[in-house]
Amino acid sequence: MRVREAGLALAIAVASSTGKAADAPPAVDSILWLVSNTMVVPDGDVMRHPADELTRWLQARLPAVAFQPTVANAERSWVLIRERRRACHAGAARTPERERLAYFTDTWLVPPPQLIVRRDRRAALPLDANGAVDLKALLADASLRGVLAQGRSYGPALDALIKAQPAGPQVQHLFGGDYGSSLLPMLMQRRADYTLDYPNVLIAQASQPADEQSGEPALAALPIKGASEAIVSGIACPRTAWGHAAIRIIDAALGTPEGAAMLRDTLRISLPPDTQRAYLDVLDDHFNRRARPTPGL
Repeated sequence: MRVREAGLALAIAVASSTGKAADAPPAVDSILWLVSNTMVVPDGDVMRHPADELTRWLQARLPAVAFQPTVANAERSWVLIRERRRACHAGAARTPERERLAYFTDTWLVPPPQLIVRRDRRAALPLDANGAVDLKALLADASLRGVLAQGRSYGPALDALIKAQPAGPQVQHLFGGDYGSSLLPMLMQRRADYTLDYPNVLIAQASQPADEQSGEPALAALPIKGASEAIVSGIACPRTAWGHAAIRIIDAALGTPEGAAMLRDTLRISLPPDTQRAYLDVLDDHFNRRARPTPGL
């Protein structure tokens, strides 16, 4: 009996240790770090790259993890996450569809996208009484040419409008980098009339050429009807055991007063002052939460 009891105890111990080993999170020693945001913005006399600053900040605090920055547009980034690669998207808008594919930790709270339009085409836009663009009507207007980034999210409200719009030649969906790296030049070259982007895109385009007749900047940004909610941006890792382990160590690093301060400073330089004032309360709430690890992650 004692022999049997000893054997049973040994079997339980082995099973227990095996279970613990199986439950241990995978090692995260390197991350393919997918960067869509290549925006460079002025801060006084210095040009700063917010996405690079985030990468360097995390690398300094997670020295055991090798971050491997790779420029990839939104479409390519989400293909890799769907394929469950050991890759994380450094700056993705959170949407219900993406939540099913990836674990997220929040970084920035970004005011909603605006319509970026060539100033000489502004008078042709369908506007409501408050000067906001009726995007549904605009997408159906064959007299104006739009261009959007394939695979990019503009937030749930605008994504739904874009998805519901019947396909037509008036709107092109092109592969390209985020933050206007390829789409804004199309407007300035008169190959398109408008696109959608966030308010900070024109900060990055501070040196854009002026309109020859008015002397004003060639592009203008207008609010969009029904799109007033700020968009939460975050880091996304695939919904796998490795992805969960990766997002938890990233979240632990960012979930500190120092992490929140770094993120707020990089957002500060990227937003027009009037936008910062308009969203001051929601930004305060967001970064107060970001100063702590995300509960239940």
